[in-house]
Amino acid sequence: MNIRLRHLLLCGLLALPGLLPAWAQPAQPLQLVDSRGEVDAWPAVTMLSDPSGLWQVEDAEARRAQLAAPAGARANLGVRSDAVWLHVPLQVSTGGRGRWLLDIDYPSLDRIEVYQMTEGRLLQFARVGDDLPFRLRTMQVRTHVVALELQPGLRHELWLRVQTTSSMVLPISLMTAERYQQREAQVQLLQGVIAGIGLCLLIYSIAQWLSLRDRTFVHYALAVAGATVFFFGYYGLGPQHLWGGSMWLTANLPPLSALVGLVGALLFLERSLSVARHNPRLALAMRGAALLAGGAAVAFTAGLVDYRAAHLAATVLGPSPIVLGLPAALVRLRGGDRAALYVLIGWGLYGVGIVVMVALLRGHVAANWWTQHAFEFGMLAEMVMWQRVLAVRQEQSRHAAAQADREREAMRSLAHTDPLTGLPNRRGLQLELADALLRAGGERLLGVFLLDLDGFKAVNDRFGHDAGDELLKQAAQRLRAPLRHRDVVARLGGDEFVVMATDLPGDEEARRLGHKLLDAFSRSFVVRGEPCRVGLTVGYALAPLDGHDADSLLKRADAAMYAGKQAGKHTLRRGQASVGLVAT
Repeated sequence: MNIRLRHLLLCGLLALPGLLPAWAQPAQPLQLVDSRGEVDAWPAVTMLSDPSGLWQVEDAEARRAQLAAPAGARANLGVRSDAVWLHVPLQVSTGGRGRWLLDIDYPSLDRIEVYQMTEGRLLQFARVGDDLPFRLRTMQVRTHVVALELQPGLRHELWLRVQTTSSMVLPISLMTAERYQQREAQVQLLQGVIAGIGLCLLIYSIAQWLSLRDRTFVHYALAVAGATVFFFGYYGLGPQHLWGGSMWLTANLPPLSALVGLVGALLFLERSLSVARHNPRLALAMRGAALLAGGAAVAFTAGLVDYRAAHLAATVLGPSPIVLGLPAALVRLRGGDRAALYVLIGWGLYGVGIVVMVALLRGHVAANWWTQHAFEFGMLAEMVMWQRVLAVRQEQSRHAAAQADREREAMRSLAHTDPLTGLPNRRGLQLELADALLRAGGERLLGVFLLDLDGFKAVNDRFGHDAGDELLKQAAQRLRAPLRHRDVVARLGGDEFVVMATDLPGDEEARRLGHKLLDAFSRSFVVRGEPCRVGLTVGYALAPLDGHDADSLLKRADAAMYAGKQAGKHTLRRGQASVGLVAT
């Protein structure tokens, strides 16, 4: 019995280390081998919380026994108000150079203090973070980097004190200088390409607004500008290349630009999906969310709210374009709107990105290359889809404009066209005459022929009005047949027609054309299977010989035609201005 009890106690003691909490198990030193080039430090990290924010490195060392492995997502402590001490034991491989770069690839961290301890002695202290002017940083690069000299064969420790108003995302690694330069070249190229795409989209949208004066392009420009500036600041390229001398921009531009981008996105979607026309309440909600984002941006800029409040507003309002716009997009999609389809595709990609981004900022997912870039790629994909939305809207606008032009042309045609024969009516003739008179003169005379049918009333009375209408249509076709393509036939009303002939060299050509018109009526017409004869009496005037305006020309042609009627019909006469009427 005693032997069995001793055996159980021995097994319990052997199993006890596996039951102890994580803080009771010391982290294994991080093995630094030059050939690897880059080593992830997080597996070796243990931490202490400093709620007071007043501890010195000696205070942290005194609490070494309380060090615990970070809980939660890898390399991500989320939003914290306390200061955090991180401990990383190091061991350099034998024969290694010992020259390593400590890199924390999250530029939005405010203050990081780095203490390098070797054999229990403090050998190096460095401070980095975006609350330090860019020109004072130990290395003027986009991330937080400290150069370390680690002698092989000795025991090294790093103590890092981190305090920030942003999310405490901590992708910590140690790299050789060559590996760091290689990675940065890739990052700079990628971010440069994405920033270039954003700049091109911004210039395009502004140019389109200046051309079309459509506010949709202004809203799109706001969304693009906000997203582009946000990512340029978020990844540290803004301080490195653009505004390194401005501490305020370095510290505050990411949440500010995110809020501005939200204003543009909400207003763009509300307008491009025509939400106000289909759901006024939803449109009001989208405008209200845009007002909240804009108000938060203004209050943050004016110093009325702090960074944490602006950060919270940006993360809370971030999903609002999808949440509020989704019902409108689904309704428009069911109605066959192609723009809504592109919006939904963009949202699918953007939604994944923003969910990952919010989860990253709140500390719910691990910090790695994919989670840190998911929102950027999602936003870029959404912007490209929104370009398709703008293209569809432009196509629809052009179609609507063309339809409006066709309707205006149809209305104009109705106003200037005789509905029975399809010829210009009196108004249409006036427009044609006004244009032709501007070109008349010299050897380019304008002939105005007024024609009246002889015997039309008898046909109309005998066969009825429908037969009379049919005869008028046939008469219009016969008048058109002997004319040139540039000459015009118009119907004034009843059985009166006008022929306008341009570019006549003289009166002889005008008389020749008049006789062609008379000859066109020498043959019988067939109306409802019955032959009938209708003659023609023509009076004409020439511009500028017989008049300089449409009214005087028509009056003289009418007088000549009336004189021809009195003289026996089926005649051609000219109404001259100087010598009266001449029969031919």
